[in-house]
Amino acid sequence: MTYLIEPLRGEGSQRERERSQAYEMLCRLVGGRPELSHADNGAPFLPEHQQLCISISHCREAVAVAVSDGVAVGIDVECRRRVSQGLVEKVCTAEEQEAIRCAADPEMEFLRFWTRKEAVLKMRRTGIQGYGSMLEASLATDCTVVDVDCGQPGVVAAVATAKA
Repeated sequence: MTYLIEPLRGEGSQRERERSQAYEMLCRLVGGRPELSHADNGAPFLPEHQQLCISISHCREAVAVAVSDGVAVGIDVECRRRVSQGLVEKVCTAEEQEAIRCAADPEMEFLRFWTRKEAVLKMRRTGIQGYGSMLEASLATDCTVVDVDCGQPGVVAAVATAKA
């Protein structure tokens, strides 16, 4: 499994920059200029490279792309934003909520939990199916989830890979 996380760059609308940069990063990871398609659930895939599993994420400040040969992968990147207590209570377990309360930077601690959960859901190709899916992702035993250093203050990321 390989991945890239880079600061968002370029000109144009945010959405155009995110898509263009994600594709360029994907090209570097797989070589060439593959056709990028999306399943009905929005999950990206490469029709001419069916054995490759890919995941793409972006936020206001960064773009992340992960590629794995035959092993399901999910990546998520998030940048600092305000988080309501209501959201914390809906998507975090009691233990996670306590860790967030005790953290020096509660917003970033919440986002660390969020990226881990979303990486799991992307790896499973289900995406967020409501708050219950975010809670369930905390208990995932079918994968390995690791935090990724983005090299950017205020930006966090995580990647999940299926256990063999």
